Amino acid sequence: MKRVKTFLTVLLTLTVLLTVPTVRLRAQQWIPKGPVPRSLHTAVFDPATKRMIFFGGSPDAPSNLNDVFWLENASSVNRYLSWQPVNPTGVRPAPRLQQSAVYDSANSRMIVFGGGLGRTSPCVNDVWVLSNANGAAGSPAWIRSNPTGAQPIPRERHTAVYDPNSNNSNRMIIFSGNDCFSTSYNDVWVLSNANGLTGTPAWTQLTPTGASPSARYGASAVYDPTSNIMIVYGGEASGTFPGDLWILSHANGIGGTPAWTQLTPSGPPPGRAYHSAVYDTASNRMTVFAGESNGFFSDAWVLSSANGIGGTPTWTQLSPSGSVPPTPRGGHTAVYDPTSNVMTIFGGIIDSQAIPVSDVFALQHANGL
Repeated sequence: MKRVKTFLTVLLTLTVLLTVPTVRLRAQQWIPKGPVPRSLHTAVFDPATKRMIFFGGSPDAPSNLNDVFWLENASSVNRYLSWQPVNPTGVRPAPRLQQSAVYDSANSRMIVFGGGLGRTSPCVNDVWVLSNANGAAGSPAWIRSNPTGAQPIPRERHTAVYDPNSNNSNRMIIFSGNDCFSTSYNDVWVLSNANGLTGTPAWTQLTPTGASPSARYGASAVYDPTSNIMIVYGGEASGTFPGDLWILSHANGIGGTPAWTQLTPSGPPPGRAYHSAVYDTASNRMTVFAGESNGFFSDAWVLSSANGIGGTPTWTQLSPSGSVPPTPRGGHTAVYDPTSNVMTIFGGIIDSQAIPVSDVFALQHANGL
């Protein structure tokens, strides 16, 4: 495998912001004030309050979670971090793992779709909105959404991205996933009016042209709103980890016929699933961290010209400094703050025994520039 080193002029600092040990209850034990260790949860970032908003996931316990937490100052490496539990009003979604979540930052609404209610089944296809998700304009509240139209098959381990514009019909775009058993998908669905404010939410299945990615789960996806392109990387397909890269043009289903195109960047990383990916719109760069195939990774890679426009897509491995790098992991979450160019990760599974953690790390200069 060809490993491409980052430019010598780029100084990357990998900074441990907060480390909370794995919690196993014993007599006379201090318990950290914060979320329990978990994996396969979701997280979004609110740029106004700099809060990382977490929901659900799988702890080191028989049952899944449906709690909500804020991580204050999530994208800062110079300010004190703190956890804050959130107690939204309304009926909560059932505890779940491997769901998807996207965020409407203009209206502070987190939209959650699907996931698995048990450790193996059943899968669901319900939609929930957490209003006032950042807490700035009022108390957070859960709202059950009831979209019209044919529904996607219940699933987990899928991807989701969000287009806040879409001709005033904000859209959540989901791809792939698994039915909680042995069937995987490569279909694409769009939920219009996803935040529930601009009209009645409605599902529409897209029928992209071109050869499509194989059915898979555990992939990552990011979205470029300028070009209306969704970028999909990796995942697990029939027990393999192809490490392939695909773009879906007209991804929101507006302005033209959606079409799949496979990109073949130079210097690709090893194939993987259950990694994280974030996207910097201004520089058209996608940053991928960690994940797993036959073992766990702790590497960070940047894909330049990620949407295939304006240059040849190229993978570059980052070489961050820092005395305590993250432990290799998968099933974690990552968010990105373009203002500070910081990627923040939380949690995940760190070894073959599937032990979750609750540590937080920040990668400065995350786009490699």
